[in-house]
Amino acid sequence: MSGTLRPDTRTSRRISTISRMTLDKELPPTPEPEQDNSGLTTILIGPKKRRFKVNCQLLCDVSPFFQERIEDPFHSQTVSLWLPSESPAMFGLFVEWVHSPDTFSVYLDDVITSAQKKGEKESLDIHWAIIHLHLFASQLSLGYLQDASIDAIQDLYLKYDWDVPPKLVAYLYTECETGPSIRLRRWAVAMVAFCLAVGGQPKFSDQDLATSYPMQFQALFQSLPEFSADYTQHMENMKESGHDVQLKNPQLRISANKLCNNKRLFGFRECSFHSHRSAVGEGLCPHAVVRAPSRAMSAPDLPRPRWRHRRQDSSNNPPRSLFSRNSHRDDEEKPPSIPHSIASSIMSKFS
Repeated sequence: MSGTLRPDTRTSRRISTISRMTLDKELPPTPEPEQDNSGLTTILIGPKKRRFKVNCQLLCDVSPFFQERIEDPFHSQTVSLWLPSESPAMFGLFVEWVHSPDTFSVYLDDVITSAQKKGEKESLDIHWAIIHLHLFASQLSLGYLQDASIDAIQDLYLKYDWDVPPKLVAYLYTECETGPSIRLRRWAVAMVAFCLAVGGQPKFSDQDLATSYPMQFQALFQSLPEFSADYTQHMENMKESGHDVQLKNPQLRISANKLCNNKRLFGFRECSFHSHRSAVGEGLCPHAVVRAPSRAMSAPDLPRPRWRHRRQDSSNNPPRSLFSRNSHRDDEEKPPSIPHSIASSIMSKFS
């Protein structure tokens, strides 16, 4: 079956222009609560209301976003929540992480391997699911999940030897909020620089084969000033640091943040695209409690997050998410719904 980057157009949504503060106004009425003595709550996802059973306590511990909407002090029952603009494929991955954070990296790797065996379309489906998982986690300030998903994206592109498609760049710069997408943007910009330097070629069946790969990005440079500025900044950073763009592959991450590590000539520091990049500096990655080898230079397993009593401040066109766009860019980060063909296999575990 021929793969495509075009998600089901029926899942496309008008971009919300509201802020997180007014998010509730965009949510549909809360579904009627269900009788359930197992400690699970029902989350309805997408316009077709795909049902997910999620451990209520774990979900509330993960984020105040869920706690404030699910734990209703005026009802003895746990209320259900409907997120009509989210992807079932993405949310299936999210639920797996909520229930089993310790083994999520292994689970995600297994899902990617399974998709590869099924074909290009399934691989592209999981690609978009992980992209949206990162954006969803970023909106909820879930650092562990953001970092695990960006690591998986690096591994995915390395595994398939993909060059970053122009449609992904266009999506990140036109359909996504600046703040939540900043790390994906930074990685995509580095990938564009690397692919253009080594002579990247279109790898997906729906890409424009009549227009050369460099010309497609030239058009994006002209139409997306923010992308052009980020690319220029990246190239200046590479020049100032003495790195060769043809050698420095954003698909590879070295197992250290030390500036003196010679492997940095060929890959990026372990935390280059992580949520804690600025805070860590040359120190150890906070996730590096248990480490296992991967196709990349490293792939940290996730430690179990400790959420309780800690609150954080809070296709042609891939599907748009629940949250608003145009949030302010994080100053320290300045340098820089999904086709559901895999949803049924992911969701069967939870429904």
